[in-house]
Amino acid sequence: MISMFGQFLKRRRRKRRAFSLLEMLLAIAILGTSLAILAQIADTGVSAAREARALVTARMICQNKLSEELLNISAGQTPTPIMESMVESLDSESMETFFYTIEIAPGQLDGLLVLRVTVEARDSEGTQRIAVYALDRWVVDPALGLEEAEAEEQAARDEIANGGAV
Repeated sequence: MISMFGQFLKRRRRKRRAFSLLEMLLAIAILGTSLAILAQIADTGVSAAREARALVTARMICQNKLSEELLNISAGQTPTPIMESMVESLDSESMETFFYTIEIAPGQLDGLLVLRVTVEARDSEGTQRIAVYALDRWVVDPALGLEEAEAEEQAARDEIANGGAV
């Protein structure tokens, strides 16, 4: 009995020299699913890289604009808020458009201002937000005139140190 079954299997194995239609369809379905998953993973990687690049550029622009504003404040200018203004990208190959805003709010202590610079990266059409970066700094309000008061105080100290002679 076992030998008849063994002979049947041997004959069946010898006859079969190609794949069946069902096996081919199953292989094609597995291959198609694998390719679709790989394409989705590649797309996710590309969009993450684009977002990271936009975020780095937004950070550099934000630091640049904050430095400009701090220089203006140190020169005695009162900071002015900027609603939304387009700014050139520091990266010549960038496809995104960048917008920045400057917000000024009173600080928690008298005489201090909170200066917030926000840079937003959008796609080339300017509709979809890709990345946002913001920096906050506390600065002394230049409208208080504290720099002049410090200069007067220093002059008074110098006068006292010189024995009253100017």
